[in-house]
Amino acid sequence: MDTKEFLNKVCQEIKYKPAKRDISEEMETHIQDLKENYIHDGFTNLEAEEKAVAQMGNAEEIGKKLNKIHRPKLEWKLLILILILMGFEIFTLILKQPLLYDYKYYLRNAIIYIIIGLILSVGIYFFDYKKIKNYSNIIFAIATIIMILPIILKGPTINGTYYIRGFNINIFPPTIALPLYIISIIGCIVNYDKRKIHKIEILNRKIVLNMDSIKIAIFCIISLVLMLSIPSMVDAIMLGIVYLIILTIKIWKNKESRLRRLSIMYGVVFIVAGFILYNILVVSPFRSARFIGSFYPELDPDGFGYTGMLQKEIIENSKLIGEADTEILKDPTSIINVESNFTFIYILGKAGILIAGILVFTIILISVKLIIDARKIKELYGKLLIIGLSSIYILQSFATILMNLNLGIQTNLNLPFVTYGGVNLFVNLFSMALILSIYRRKDINEYDKVYERKKINLLEFIK
Repeated sequence: MDTKEFLNKVCQEIKYKPAKRDISEEMETHIQDLKENYIHDGFTNLEAEEKAVAQMGNAEEIGKKLNKIHRPKLEWKLLILILILMGFEIFTLILKQPLLYDYKYYLRNAIIYIIIGLILSVGIYFFDYKKIKNYSNIIFAIATIIMILPIILKGPTINGTYYIRGFNINIFPPTIALPLYIISIIGCIVNYDKRKIHKIEILNRKIVLNMDSIKIAIFCIISLVLMLSIPSMVDAIMLGIVYLIILTIKIWKNKESRLRRLSIMYGVVFIVAGFILYNILVVSPFRSARFIGSFYPELDPDGFGYTGMLQKEIIENSKLIGEADTEILKDPTSIINVESNFTFIYILGKAGILIAGILVFTIILISVKLIIDARKIKELYGKLLIIGLSSIYILQSFATILMNLNLGIQTNLNLPFVTYGGVNLFVNLFSMALILSIYRRKDINEYDKVYERKKINLLEFIK
């Protein structure tokens, strides 16, 4: 068997077409090296090629092993759990049927949003996520434009918060900008080059600055300031937490002076956090009252504790299965029934503790699955993307649930995949599709990593 025939038989077993070319080239190089050794030992060109091919082993077996390595994997469990969550959106609309003037309109739109979102997500799923790594600056610019536009153009405001008006709907800028900022910063972190240094002299002291470190710091500050300018304190806090998680992982992986750098970073974080808490609890009576009213609504039942008292009444009268004994859920003008950020407490009151418990259990399963999947990814960029995007989902989900149970600050957060809304659904679906795309290529990336570093040859890898 000659080299061409051998390579054709190997590639016939490999289903993932993009991998065939690289595998064929590497194996051909390996055969050529073996062939030259045999020629050096005195064999003819034809004999040397036959012996080199024979030494490679059985072509079909090698092809099957390589096919397993390069077989894209769909994370079915995560996908099914996400579909279950989207089912809760339809279920919530069905529960609200008596309260909605145009129930069929909302139900039809919800189904259309889900179908369109799933179709568009397929494209992201098959997209090679690593191609966006070098466009971090552009992604950051897009996110920043989205945040600045409503402020500059004086877009519509709801309760003092800026929105973008488009397609007859109000779009909350952080909904789109938040994941974009995280993707951008992760790209900057992964592309970090410690050789990009600039020396300056201050007070006769030479200071060495890394330009990539400065860029990352500036990007983080700009994005957080814009979140506060919308204003959206909760989104700024979530973004800051995700930045902290990502930077901690990156610094910890680099053993050089990691404890010193982590100490400096967390020292700055604690100072900033203390300043924010001081402004909330001491300087601003409005924010202080809102903060206290979120946890103790009975202290201000007609003011900041009003929604908390409604939630408390629903919780106290909720049943294991079925509607709670309260008139709140029958009032079409009640904030619990109208505002989307109270979806969880509405489900609890309308369907019962068991159904709400199933919803919480599903959210927990997705969170655990995302954490497990992140641990399985070896390639740094993919790992950080999963951690970053997963953190948004986990923080939003549990912050919303806690808020609905009077265990968290009253905010404008929505429950991912469950709360009605096209933009929220699209952003959440795109984030999860990107996560599924990363998981799909996890074994392929592991092979690519070995191949690029040339630590072992292909035959050693598949064995």
